[in-house]
Amino acid sequence: MTLQPSALSFVAILLASATFASAADLPSRKGAPVAPPVLSACTESEGIPTDAFGFTTGSDVAEKGSFGASLTYGGAYGTRTGSSNGHGLQLQGSYGLLPCLEVGPYLLGGYTNASLGGVSADSTSYGAGVEMKYRLLGRDLHGLGLTVVLDPSVNRTDPDGAGRFTTYNTGIRLFADKTLVPGKLYAALNLSHDMTWTGPDPYGRSSTFTVGGALAWQALDGVYLSGEVRHQRRYTDLGFGNEAGYATFAGPGIFWQASKQFAISAAYNIQVAGKAKGQPGDLDLTNFSQHLVKVKAAYSF
Repeated sequence: MTLQPSALSFVAILLASATFASAADLPSRKGAPVAPPVLSACTESEGIPTDAFGFTTGSDVAEKGSFGASLTYGGAYGTRTGSSNGHGLQLQGSYGLLPCLEVGPYLLGGYTNASLGGVSADSTSYGAGVEMKYRLLGRDLHGLGLTVVLDPSVNRTDPDGAGRFTTYNTGIRLFADKTLVPGKLYAALNLSHDMTWTGPDPYGRSSTFTVGGALAWQALDGVYLSGEVRHQRRYTDLGFGNEAGYATFAGPGIFWQASKQFAISAAYNIQVAGKAKGQPGDLDLTNFSQHLVKVKAAYSF
């Protein structure tokens, strides 16, 4: 049977439609769309070592489930009358308990070699505390890293011939940092207020307010050079009412990420200005030391 032209046209349309439908049903060669990474205050595309700023501290916290340990030496030298050389060690473990939350219990030990008017005033001390850090803002998400810290501790001191006394301290701190030039230059700002009770009963009360700023430059891969300025004020109460003196410190620091897991840092501060209430001179060597040294070794597991 011979098909009419109209019938031929109809069959051609059906064949074309079937061919088009088959082509449309072919799977796409393009991969599934990749979801953009979820930005969080707890994660950063570029980490800044918390110890890259000397005595000033960066805002990064341990990732959930990660653990690290550190040993820090602190030295304090120089006083107004007599001599005083203080040495302290802090052994700390840090654990990422929850997203944005790091908990770091620590042990303290110290020895001070001091004399006043030719009379020995040596003392030993030991104690413990726990540093709790919570990340509020992330650099990737907010342009600024911000961490709040609560740091309670207790310390027992035994001066020669003076009997033992106990010090309770609670530190409230804010750690902030920012990337100025990616891979090269970073800035940090710290605010802290330490409230101290010293006994036995009746307990004396005092406090120290600190503001510090630092710049860290990555000179080589894993090597940071820093410079910082810190200002401290001492009060004879827990607030800001009765000032006993103030001091300003400045100095350099260095940080070296020796391996993926091990890092070492060192910093030095010298008191460049200050004033103790009722004392002569341009430095406060009654409430603060003239020279401060910090050396820290840290290992992450």
